[in-house]
Amino acid sequence: MLNRRQIAEFHRNGFLNGGPVLDDAGIQELRDELQRVLDTGPEGFPEEGPRPVLFHNMVREREPERCVWQIVNIWEVSDAYRRLIHHPLIVEAISQLTGAEELLVWHDQIQYKPPGHGGVTSWHQDAPLWPIIRPMTPVSAWVALDDATVENGCMWMTPGSHRWGNQIEFLRTQAHLKQAGDFGQIEGFSPPDDAETSVVEPRPWPVQAGEVSFHHSLTWHGSPFNHSQTPRRAIAMHYMTGESRFVASGQHVMKAFVDLPDGGPMNQAGEHFPSVMRNGKMAALAG
Repeated sequence: MLNRRQIAEFHRNGFLNGGPVLDDAGIQELRDELQRVLDTGPEGFPEEGPRPVLFHNMVREREPERCVWQIVNIWEVSDAYRRLIHHPLIVEAISQLTGAEELLVWHDQIQYKPPGHGGVTSWHQDAPLWPIIRPMTPVSAWVALDDATVENGCMWMTPGSHRWGNQIEFLRTQAHLKQAGDFGQIEGFSPPDDAETSVVEPRPWPVQAGEVSFHHSLTWHGSPFNHSQTPRRAIAMHYMTGESRFVASGQHVMKAFVDLPDGGPMNQAGEHFPSVMRNGKMAALAG
């Protein structure tokens, strides 16, 4: 459970290190499961059976010599990751940070930067990239499976940016920032006059293996190249509150799995969006 100081820090900065949630055995189990899925490959899962929703190199087109493996909903093909999305410390913290007593999984997302040629995840905000749900998914949990360091391409965060509104179009102008040495040099933006944080001061956000980092869905974040000889494996788990509704006009890879009319409650969207908390109590493990 988070304390009041931690909750205040999250609301002030838009991100928080929640501390360790996995022991060495748990970390290794998830690494092994990730390797099993990578070895199976995008075409190795049966068409009619459980399979990840998305499995690709997300930077191949713009950086053909680089790689960031993105796997969406690895929990659907791995019991270890299925247990992780229900992790009681993580779910309880999400409830504390959102004030919600009903929580569902929006989706999970592996991002694996291999050693030596791990690519860039450009500066962005999450919520604008998820236009099929409203209100926005508020808080994500990011669990490191390796020590995420400046050298191997850890995330960078911009304190207070979650209070600056939707700035995704501006952030797209910063795609030239790719190296750890210049990744924080965001230029050309002035925070709103009434913002509590009035300066743009990005900073690296190292996270040790087994720790969970929480971030708001409007917090500016991204990560530079991994030039090191160590991998940077991690999973982000994105959660929805019980208030979430379907927006039929939007587009997203998860839209194909939503069986709802426009405006329908996402807690009735189906098995691809499992409940993890109901009425303030942990929900039973899916499947």
